[in-house]
Amino acid sequence: MQDRLWRAPVLTTLFVAPLIIGACSSGAQSSGIARGPSDRAIEARIAAPPDSVIQTAWETLRADGITPRSFQRTTGDTANVASMESEWIYVPNVYPAAPLGSLPESEKYIKMLFWAQPFRGGTVLYIEPIYDPTDLPTEPTNWARTRTLPPVHPAWQYVQYMAEQLARRMEP
Repeated sequence: MQDRLWRAPVLTTLFVAPLIIGACSSGAQSSGIARGPSDRAIEARIAAPPDSVIQTAWETLRADGITPRSFQRTTGDTANVASMESEWIYVPNVYPAAPLGSLPESEKYIKMLFWAQPFRGGTVLYIEPIYDPTDLPTEPTNWARTRTLPPVHPAWQYVQYMAEQLARRMEP
């Protein structure tokens, strides 16, 4: 459980003006999103509604030139649950400082899955970076071959960087 819980003091005290979720919505939910976060997903508590948190995550990815593949807010959802999946991210393009060196090319690609669920006073945001250790990524994603990116993997540095950028954007 200790590996799973990611605590950033900045994230626990954030308040955000409501953001409007616009043209980032897509129709079908991906299989990766539908399965829900694994017990290895990063968890952060944020004092903002789930749709605002996902909208800010979407903007943070777009700032790095990454296109979210799917965004979903459950229709008629009174609990305000939102989720998002990124496209495959070639880490050397977005975070050249990551020491990827002699890793196989397939391990230089990650995909980020996000789930935002209401929690008293805000949102629990789950972020799960995944990769395909066996082959270069494809679309549609072969979910049976994907694995959660371990925190010791060099590409994890981009995950931390993205979370820091998200925290900065959530500051009032």
